[in-house]
Amino acid sequence: MGKIGHFMVMACVAFAVVPWADATNLVFKNGQQMRDVRIVARTGQFISVAVANGIVRYPLGAVATIDGKPIDEPAATAGPGSLAPAGLSAQAPEQTAAPASAPAPEPSASPNAAPPAASAAPPPAVSEPKTGPDRWNFELLLLAFLTVAGVWMRSLQAVQRDLFERRAEPRHWTMAALLLPGVGAGAYFFWLRARQKLSEIQARKLKAAAIAAADTPPADGSGTGQPFPAFNLSKRFDPAAHLAAKGSTRQGLTFLDTDRQSVAIKGDSELASGLDNANEVLEEALLEKASDIHIEPASDSYRVRFRLDGILHERMSYEPSDGVRLVTALKSLAEIDVAEKRRAQDGKFRVLAEDREIDFRVATANSIYGEKMVIRVLDHRGGIFDLTSLGMSEEMLGVFQSVLHSKNGMILATGPTGSGKTSTLYAALRQLDTTSLNIMTIEDPAEYELKGATQIAVNPRAGITYEAGLRSILRQDPDVILVGEMRDAEASAVALRAALTGHLVLSTLHTKDAIGTISRLQEMGIERYQLASALLMVIAQRLVRVLCPECRSEYPAVGDELEDIGFSFEPGQPLYAARGCDACLGTGFRGRTGLFELLVLDDNFRQTIGDGADEAAITALAVDRGFKSFRYDGAEKILLGVTTVDEVLQAS
Repeated sequence: MGKIGHFMVMACVAFAVVPWADATNLVFKNGQQMRDVRIVARTGQFISVAVANGIVRYPLGAVATIDGKPIDEPAATAGPGSLAPAGLSAQAPEQTAAPASAPAPEPSASPNAAPPAASAAPPPAVSEPKTGPDRWNFELLLLAFLTVAGVWMRSLQAVQRDLFERRAEPRHWTMAALLLPGVGAGAYFFWLRARQKLSEIQARKLKAAAIAAADTPPADGSGTGQPFPAFNLSKRFDPAAHLAAKGSTRQGLTFLDTDRQSVAIKGDSELASGLDNANEVLEEALLEKASDIHIEPASDSYRVRFRLDGILHERMSYEPSDGVRLVTALKSLAEIDVAEKRRAQDGKFRVLAEDREIDFRVATANSIYGEKMVIRVLDHRGGIFDLTSLGMSEEMLGVFQSVLHSKNGMILATGPTGSGKTSTLYAALRQLDTTSLNIMTIEDPAEYELKGATQIAVNPRAGITYEAGLRSILRQDPDVILVGEMRDAEASAVALRAALTGHLVLSTLHTKDAIGTISRLQEMGIERYQLASALLMVIAQRLVRVLCPECRSEYPAVGDELEDIGFSFEPGQPLYAARGCDACLGTGFRGRTGLFELLVLDDNFRQTIGDGADEAAITALAVDRGFKSFRYDGAEKILLGVTTVDEVLQAS
């Protein structure tokens, strides 16, 4: 919007300074000429001309031609019916300079005197007041233009803001709003309202059909109908075919060993056949941006499922023999004992996909039908978000950023596994200046690459544990330390000591909510006074899926949808349901956003914690300070059409 705003301001300025009237040429009867001037008023006796220094008035009888056309002689007197601009005769005129090309003539005895001789100069200029109808007309026109320009800019901003909130493609409607001032924006909002009306009508029909189906038992007598229509199309949608049609075809992956050299496999071996299947599975997962891959044996097949936005979706299946070869090939790549199939094993491997390297973390488990394998996808360069894109409200984001620039203390991100804690902390680290700060991290494993930071991976075989790594980091003169996870009391004590000795420490912890973090740290053996002194802020989070803006369906609420999460509103409030389309691969959702709780400790909190207050007292104090829970944040996102009630209930 910045470039468009600058363009419109420049257009307003240019429009305001361009002359609005055609230039006129005057020839006086004494032969003098005035070129490129503008006539602002003309009566039976006088003619008023705008020049560079102001407005001057001449007797009409002294003018021979205007733009080459002769004029009639002036009337003897200006009678009662003669036309004169308002305000000219009522004020004493101010003296203004006459143009250089028309020197002042000798004054005439009276307005009715004979015109001067040809050799004489034009009559003296009678000054015009600085206010008059023409000046007012110009100012009114300028005011009208600026008003239209302001409406134009505001309408363009409104269209762009609405498109951004709906996460829709802004190109066509933005151009319409830009090229058609006011009209384009009006057409957009009319189209949007019409679309909403159609969605409401369709939603009512679908809901009525669902209610009818719920009242009618199925033919097989297995149960009642469904209370609301399911829009998920994943059962009849082929993501691989859709991605291929979009040009996202498989280019092949290059498997790398520990020295980052290409893995060479003989073409006639069973391992080569398994690697072909592995290539197919892994590349399809990368194209669909899956976070995890599940390879699960059954009695008659191996099925492969991808976790997309936190939900598992079945994608392909293999014959038992092909599935065994697939698992064997992946175990070989991950340097896992291929012969051992009874106990759980862990490993990792790396592939080269186009121009970037991607790590895969492998975990196996034994089942009654064979080995199950889960693979975590770690795309180091593609997963770090900007702090503003995580889903925090503007108020919460401002508080978070202000605390983040503290010189020392501890910031904790809490939540269950897979809730995006590490992503939030890395987004926070991106806000810091890596050129002037020594930022060091220790993780198991390092999930992202942060330019300008020193990252250490936990390796128990080499003696690098969280405790040993933290002690080593403290000898490296760090300013900011990221600890991947506070797993036990010893690691927590070392991290807390670092926060108390002048370092900013960021870490993660598994707790149910922000306030429960204080009790959890006390259970791990942290003293209350240490906790009160070191802890700066706790941010707890969950992830919910974001409705696909291309296919989400609006429907009017009946008034009780939000009662389960503690909120209510008037019936008819527009809410949204998931449907499914090509853009979201048939899931009805595209991407995820966070639900957040933010607890910032002030002096009252520190005093309360130091006095040994229980969780109920801390909660009461937090609510008194304006603390908002997951469900409050979720209710706001529901009403904005970002997600659904079911998503918030499932996450919180």
